[in-house]
Amino acid sequence: MYEDRTYEALVKRALARVPPSLDKREGSMVFNGVAPSMAELAQLYIEADFIFKATYLLTAPREYLIKRASDRNMAPYPASAAVFRAEFNIEVPAGTRFSCEDLNFVVTARMEPEDDTPTGLSHRVTCETAGNAANHYTGQLIPVEYVDGLTHAELVELLIPGDDEEETEVFRQRVLDSFQSQAFGGNQADYKEKVLAIPGVSAVKVHPVWNEDLRPTSLIPNEEVAAWYKAVAATLEPAVAAWLGAVYLGC
Repeated sequence: MYEDRTYEALVKRALARVPPSLDKREGSMVFNGVAPSMAELAQLYIEADFIFKATYLLTAPREYLIKRASDRNMAPYPASAAVFRAEFNIEVPAGTRFSCEDLNFVVTARMEPEDDTPTGLSHRVTCETAGNAANHYTGQLIPVEYVDGLTHAELVELLIPGDDEEETEVFRQRVLDSFQSQAFGGNQADYKEKVLAIPGVSAVKVHPVWNEDLRPTSLIPNEEVAAWYKAVAATLEPAVAAWLGAVYLGC
């Protein structure tokens, strides 16, 4: 917006206001008196240009995009840790730590017996480093501290992929989309927002099928239904009549 407000352009504009009878050459008293203030003014234009960019969702850098999005109670999805199935020859207590290559893993729970295999007892382990770095890891686990009786420890299967923190442009688009469809009350936008917040979920597509091809207008009672309701309502028990009335009037 202020690309033309350079130091050189500002000095030239300032000197143009000085009478031509005075010495305005570089190094003169007039030039030396004008130049420092124009340098500061050029810096102010640079900062003003950044403020304009940081103000709008389309151009805001990540830090300021997050601040703007907080007005809509939105924030980037945080990084999540990968969860694996690991096999041990013995039951390992939760909290026991292992390493695999350059990452550490911690046992979080003993899995169901039906998840066991001939090669070992299944446990759920979580990478201590959040993000997708561990998603491709498998192989031998090395205990960080001695575990009595442990002879076999292996990282076998990825259960829940780890995700990095939501990328800036993906988050920016999600914020912009929130202006098109407000998430509330279990609508499609609300469903997408909650499902995408689940660790390991990177995409979701909603297929509304509760009413299939039923048109809302077909739920409006016609004359035959109205006549039936009036005839039958008077013959019902009070509680049943109250329920039927609520259904009928709700339509």
